[in-house]
Amino acid sequence: LKQYCIISLQEVLNLLPDVTSPQFVEAHNVQTNDQLMCVYMGSLVRTVIALHNLIDNKLSLQKSEKEKEKSEGKKEEKKEEKRESKETKESKDDGERSKEKSTKK
Repeated sequence: LKQYCIISLQEVLNLLPDVTSPQFVEAHNVQTNDQLMCVYMGSLVRTVIALHNLIDNKLSLQKSEKEKEKSEGKKEEKKEEKRESKETKESKDDGERSKEKSTKK
């Protein structure tokens, strides 16, 4: 049984490729370079997509801020118009009251 295990182990070790041959080293280097290039390209793609999302987010925020400023500006204009209309109405009422007082005397 011990001898059988040793023979099997020798067969397994003999079936391993010769890692010292230049062809194997070159093939291994090429494969490793290809894998690392894929990882690098994937990282670049993720970075570009993240950058585009960041720019889109910034543009949408700027657009919403402009719309908010416009709506606030319109609200302020409406408030000013209401104030002006109240002031003109009050001044008319004051003028009518003063006329009534002067006619009553």
